[in-house]
Amino acid sequence: MNTYSGMKAIVIGLARSGVAAAWLLHRKGASVDITDSKPADLLEERIKTLPEGTGLFLGGHDGVSLGQYGLAVISPGVPWDSPFPSSVRKAGVEMISEIELACRHISAPIIAITGSNGKSTTTTLIGRILQGMGKRVFVGGNLGEPLCDAATGNYDWVVAEVSSFQLEGIKTFRPKISVITNITADHLDRHGNMELYARLKSRVFEYQGEGDTVILNAADPGSTSLQPQSTVRIFRFNAQPRDGQGIVWAEEGSVYFDIPGHESGKLFNRDELLIKGPHNLENAMAAALCALAAGADPRAIIDATCAFRGLPHRMELVGEINGVKFYNDSKGTNVDATLKSLAGFDGDVALIAGGSSKGADFAPLAEEIKKRAKGVALIGETAPQIEKALGDYSPKGIVKTMEEAVALAASWLSPGDSVLLSPACASFDMYKNFEDRGQVFGRAVAALERR
Repeated sequence: MNTYSGMKAIVIGLARSGVAAAWLLHRKGASVDITDSKPADLLEERIKTLPEGTGLFLGGHDGVSLGQYGLAVISPGVPWDSPFPSSVRKAGVEMISEIELACRHISAPIIAITGSNGKSTTTTLIGRILQGMGKRVFVGGNLGEPLCDAATGNYDWVVAEVSSFQLEGIKTFRPKISVITNITADHLDRHGNMELYARLKSRVFEYQGEGDTVILNAADPGSTSLQPQSTVRIFRFNAQPRDGQGIVWAEEGSVYFDIPGHESGKLFNRDELLIKGPHNLENAMAAALCALAAGADPRAIIDATCAFRGLPHRMELVGEINGVKFYNDSKGTNVDATLKSLAGFDGDVALIAGGSSKGADFAPLAEEIKKRAKGVALIGETAPQIEKALGDYSPKGIVKTMEEAVALAASWLSPGDSVLLSPACASFDMYKNFEDRGQVFGRAVAALERR
């Protein structure tokens, strides 16, 4: 294992992954500094969790002398090509992401899951299946605990959600199994275009080779053109009838598997899943195929998958008032995610959408709304853009608060209908994050019930 005894390292960004990276570097013998553009008074709680002796350059990067560092670890929230990271690379300092640092110190096989949508659900479900078999499993990465935290444990498997931001800074990151759930437009405000975004996603299998497995979505146009190394084993899942393209596939209401050289059979019926929507069927299939590739018993896959109730803020049922159900899909932070959530309804839903912009085209969302929604309540900075895309569609309205959005959406509905918060946008114009937005939605539903 690598050690950094005598090395001086700098961590760029004092978020959760930055703290984890600082601790791992510290344990491996490095002298660690951290820099962040935010001032110290906004980072007090994070500062308290750092190793003793950590140097701090806060409120900007003044005073950082790059010539003294042998390694820089960049947090995912800091753009790779922003001015300070660019100056780090120009100074000749090796700069890597937190997941690259972590993988250099993890001995257990890694399962890495990426994609535009469904990453967190798929990651969590894979972990549940393996844990149900009695395996010691770390589940984290972009979801929950940073990957650096896995370097200090004794695990049979490390299951990690990884983002395009994290994959920007890898140099040796080699999962035993990689999964790409889908690739659709997202984070174009940061990456600029779909070509770069897709290329970053495909880096999840860049360093895989003989003995490794890549899992792809046969029904996803963004994934079908990807070309992993010829030495890896490629498995595909397919929510459509098999048609020669699926190792796990759906047909006539059931999900089947057929691993070449091994066993085959039926896994579960679609109506046995507790998680709602066609996108969650794909997530369940991706998780099942990954678990099979990891050696899981089909019975363990069936038990864990059919008991799985999903994650908070992802098609989460948070209440029912006078026969109207309220679903929190705050994690629907891009257009494709919201399209997939809407696909689970058929003219019996009012949508709450809008938030901070990622440079998305809202025309496809408008078309789906016209087919499936009884009305749309719009919030946040993108509300005027979505309203314009909707044209003469009615009813629709722009409101200032989540409470107003919930009340307006509910006013259009009858018993048996649903209100769906699936914003198709990021949350940072009005909320700390998507979790905060989902919690505000839940409180607004509770307040409406008390009226």
